[in-house]
Amino acid sequence: MTTFNKYWTAGLLVLSSISLSVLVPGGPIETRSFSHINPIILGVFNTFLTTLGILSLLLVYFVLKQKRWAFIISVVCGLSYFLVYGLDLVGIFPVSPDYMPKALLSIEILGIVLSLPLMLLSGQSIFQSSQLSGETIFSNHESDVIAQPLVTGRRVVYAVAIVLLAASIITFATRSAMGI
Repeated sequence: MTTFNKYWTAGLLVLSSISLSVLVPGGPIETRSFSHINPIILGVFNTFLTTLGILSLLLVYFVLKQKRWAFIISVVCGLSYFLVYGLDLVGIFPVSPDYMPKALLSIEILGIVLSLPLMLLSGQSIFQSSQLSGETIFSNHESDVIAQPLVTGRRVVYAVAIVLLAASIITFATRSAMGI
């Protein structure tokens, strides 16, 4: 696996997460109304988007550590970004009666552009690592085993903080999209 791939993949994950996060409903860019969509559907969609953004940021550490599983998940994240932006751009979901602002259109196009090299570089890293080791992408590595306890006080605090942040984002985004 090349150093080039890990740093570019990490950078693309950060940029993708940032570009998604500026599109939170109620913010300066995503101003469309989705009050006609069931609040449960909006909540689930906002949960997915929030999870995607936070997961992308959390993956950066493991991509830089060159964990094979992190590159696999990075491919899935890249595909998710591509689908989220693509479905919105072609008017499949979410559909709003309001026009799409130019800034939103620009960021969604940028998001698609970022998703393509993210998938390519992540996939290339998976392929290169399996070529070097002669193993499949699902093989276990002793280096992937954590020597520390899985649950520590610090990790619990981080997990609670992340869950609270995510819940706040989801609540804000869903209420804003509903016009509440």
